[in-house]
Amino acid sequence: MRERSIIPDVCNALLGLTGVAAHWLLGSFDVLRIVTGAVVFGGTFALARAVHFRARGQVGLGLGDVKMAAAAGCWITIASFPLFLAIASLSALLFVLAMLPVWKGALQKRRVPFGPFLALGLALSWLAEASSVSVLEI
Repeated sequence: MRERSIIPDVCNALLGLTGVAAHWLLGSFDVLRIVTGAVVFGGTFALARAVHFRARGQVGLGLGDVKMAAAAGCWITIASFPLFLAIASLSALLFVLAMLPVWKGALQKRRVPFGPFLALGLALSWLAEASSVSVLEI
């Protein structure tokens, strides 16, 4: 049986909904900010997916990753998007570099799920955003 690395739609929906709920509970609920974040994050990833497919003729980023990025936009602001993207990308790169000796350099056939790195980027970006807000309130 072939292993498939798919982020279920229900998980992405719950991620987005909990982001909306968190803003509501924390008193920072702003529909325009949340919708704009989801559109910018998801749209950027959809564009990257399309450009990669056009250039290489193969899918390099799954639709689950695109939807997860959109859901992440419900949690953090657009200002945190560069940090989110940097953490996710650099942690994925470090993982691949660390695995090179194990994989013996056979990268052409390797597929690395990006979802866990997106989750790390979201968690650290949200924590950075939350700590900067609390510092500004003091």
